[in-house]
Amino acid sequence: MQPILTIALRAAQSAAEKLNYTVTSIASLTAEGTSRKEVFDKAIEDAAWRARKVIRSAHTRHHIDSIQLGKEDSRDWDGQSRWVIDVAAGEHNLRNGYPGFLVNVALYTKDKIDCVALVDPMTEDYMIASRGRGVHFNDRRVRAEFVPLPQATCTLATKDMVLLSKWQDAVYDIRVSGCALYDFINLAAGRVNVAIAQQMSPADLASALLIVQEAGALTGDVEGKPIKMDRGELLAASPRLFKQLFSKG
Repeated sequence: MQPILTIALRAAQSAAEKLNYTVTSIASLTAEGTSRKEVFDKAIEDAAWRARKVIRSAHTRHHIDSIQLGKEDSRDWDGQSRWVIDVAAGEHNLRNGYPGFLVNVALYTKDKIDCVALVDPMTEDYMIASRGRGVHFNDRRVRAEFVPLPQATCTLATKDMVLLSKWQDAVYDIRVSGCALYDFINLAAGRVNVAIAQQMSPADLASALLIVQEAGALTGDVEGKPIKMDRGELLAASPRLFKQLFSKG
């Protein structure tokens, strides 16, 4: 594993440990009257501090931008390196103790995402990817899988009922996880065949794009057109299936 990915994964796992403890211990943590909201607010903040500490200890010349804590600029910045940390991708699932949330730690070089580590706090599964070097799920390299459209499983993260109905009629099965980024991990790992999301955060969208592209998938918006990062919309599938989806023939 590249040294930079080792740090990214270590930071994500440190944060994930805190979130795992909070979810599994929520009954005792609220036993004396502290509300669930207060417990999770504190846990998410603590998890973000943990991830930042790991990165700062290893890279004093990098900026660190935490979704939960804000920006921490390096006084001796190298002029190109910036970390983006989101310890609560799929936050609604996290706060309800529902499976399907992630810690997302990514390094950007000159504002372009270079590598990412994603950790599921409850299963301890992880996915790592770096530009041009592929994507690994735990200790194995993975790629997006092709099946014909009528046999495909599709994940959807949308509130658009028209879009949902359209895909329900087109594929064999629809899955809804409550965490768009988690859906694209499942696509990269070959667990589902099409992943579609709208209103993704910039951090989630950038990480999702990197992992699915490194897994060999093609990407576009929900109509197959080029992605516009400010729209937060992404559709991904294996090349053969993607072309099948948007073939005019």
